[in-house]
Amino acid sequence: MKETITATDPRIMRLTTQTDDITAMCQQLKDEYHPLLHGKRFITDAMLSKLLGVSRRTTQDYRDRDLIPYYRLDGKILYAEEDIEIFLQSNYRPNFD
Repeated sequence: MKETITATDPRIMRLTTQTDDITAMCQQLKDEYHPLLHGKRFITDAMLSKLLGVSRRTTQDYRDRDLIPYYRLDGKILYAEEDIEIFLQSNYRPNFD
């Protein structure tokens, strides 16, 4: 006698969950992938504000005060990742408690 497997079978439910997890990971990789351009990676203004946990107004303030180098292409702001690293290192303050 053959076993009938339905959508409520724990094996199918586990497979569905794993498939959803893999799909979510693929989407995250797609969203976060930044190809190299002449050996540099670039991020957008929105991505930078999210990474630093600051508002986009704050990143604009950094640009206005010439704290972070940036590129403007058709109104879109891009930052080289290496410039962000330099900016962060130059503003590092160790906590000596």
